[in-house]
Amino acid sequence: MVPWMNASLVYHAGALGDFITTLPAMAAWRRLHPAERIVLFGKSLHAELAPQGLFDEVWESGNAEFAPMFGVGLDAGSEPATRFAAFQSALLFSSSSSQLPANLANLGVGGIVRQDPLPGERVPIIDYHLSLFPGLSLAEKDRQPIVRRTPGLLAVPANTVALHPGSGDRRKNWPVARFQELAALLEEAGSVVRWIIGPAEETSALPRGAHVWRNSHLSSLAAALSECRLFVGNDSGITHLAAAAGCPTVALFGVSDPAVWLPRGLAVRLVQTPGALEELPTETVLSTCCGFLRP
Repeated sequence: MVPWMNASLVYHAGALGDFITTLPAMAAWRRLHPAERIVLFGKSLHAELAPQGLFDEVWESGNAEFAPMFGVGLDAGSEPATRFAAFQSALLFSSSSSQLPANLANLGVGGIVRQDPLPGERVPIIDYHLSLFPGLSLAEKDRQPIVRRTPGLLAVPANTVALHPGSGDRRKNWPVARFQELAALLEEAGSVVRWIIGPAEETSALPRGAHVWRNSHLSSLAAALSECRLFVGNDSGITHLAAAAGCPTVALFGVSDPAVWLPRGLAVRLVQTPGALEELPTETVLSTCCGFLRP
């Protein structure tokens, strides 16, 4: 059993960028449930980005012990069922085909709020999530994701520009060769380039001698990005992270719709091509970068 009274569940098991875009809505949920103990049912890897006090505990949604919660015919007397039955409310970012909302309702969990992960119209994804709370007064800062930062684990020289050449979909990627051209031009102009590489970019051919931040903890990477002079990346979770960390961000969009997915931050500039990203000239991206980098 959950060893407390007045507990609330928040479920999100999507990708990194999707998680970051839900952070303002999760913060709104915390405002509406200030006295409750809130459990994030999702990915602990992403939970490290949650601001202090947003969640009291994290349950890894991918653990085998929780698999029955997503199946038909849940045994209400089973161990996972008794744990979830103790929640008084739940915020679920899940599709209508998911069995989780029905199972929670059958266990007696009240106050269930569910939202499809993707909007049905062209609205900024953060505002779509916040539409769950029409009666809540929200300032502009409340519509900006805030991520936790663990400083000092990655060295950030002065004038650092961070480049992230990947994403979860190759169709959204500007060619690595163009990133290499951009890196060379930035270095010629006096910038220090750091490459961000995760599991999806392990096969990327980087320049000889490239300085790489590889598979870094997300909160440490957020802290490093907050110290960078500029970030350049595709439509990816790391680009959302850079913007949320307060780093000036150049976001490259091709097939993605920026009306929905453009990261939100203090200084974000969109570079978009109506065709494939292969057609986006290096000079166009460099020009946008220089708008940030000029003294």
